[in-house]
Amino acid sequence: MGRVSGSTKPGDDIGASSGPAAGHDERGALVGTPPVRIAEPAQRHGSLGATKLFELCDRLAGEIVLRHALGRQVLDLGHGAPEVTAWVRPRAASLTVVDAIDLGRGPNPKLSLRDGAFELVYSLRTLPHLGHDEASSDAALRAMLAEVARVLCPGGIALCQIDNPRSLWGVYHGIRHPANVIERGPLVVESERGVTRFDTVPRLLALLPPPLVLDGVHGLRVFAAAPTVLAMPVVGWLVTKLEWFARDRAPLSGFGAHLLLVLRKAV
Repeated sequence: MGRVSGSTKPGDDIGASSGPAAGHDERGALVGTPPVRIAEPAQRHGSLGATKLFELCDRLAGEIVLRHALGRQVLDLGHGAPEVTAWVRPRAASLTVVDAIDLGRGPNPKLSLRDGAFELVYSLRTLPHLGHDEASSDAALRAMLAEVARVLCPGGIALCQIDNPRSLWGVYHGIRHPANVIERGPLVVESERGVTRFDTVPRLLALLPPPLVLDGVHGLRVFAAAPTVLAMPVVGWLVTKLEWFARDRAPLSGFGAHLLLVLRKAV
């Protein structure tokens, strides 16, 4: 478990420039990569709106990740946003990538990484899809948050993306699954990725191990509930501007379909 990747995949072409040859550290992370140009995200399969939605979410989250990753020892937990991985790689002191498939679907995922190895851990499009039902999802999320705390150094930062039931997207799933909404636990629904769980910030905080404390919340996809709006020439431009405006501004950010939590490991 804990397969580590340090190579750029075919879909992650981000250009090149002259500089020292890349190598790998003792964890298998790629180091010594020269600075490179960020290219436009690779075209994804699906509608134009869906592609633009993925690109927008990548940029909204990626800018925050890059802000924390510069010159640091970084772990990409889940490899849920390959474009962001490509942007982080040349800017971090080292980057270790653990693919979501290596986390498995069991209730007790473990990382084969040493304690306190990273200054930054980020996890995009991964934590809501652990497990195979509500019970295993809850257990796996608790276990993974404990692992995040373990591999972070004191004072280190974790950026964890969760799905928000208090959003237009969450309301949509709640209407489709009314029995789940009245329960006290998270909203856990079947999805194309197995399961998708929706957690409020207070509920997620209740699952955190003691060393981790909340340091901030960013909202992603506050207005773009339907991908089709982004495919409309003028409307799509306006919604994109609104997303950037709302991302860091409470209370608007709290209504994002996805919330990027900034967690800090207490010293």
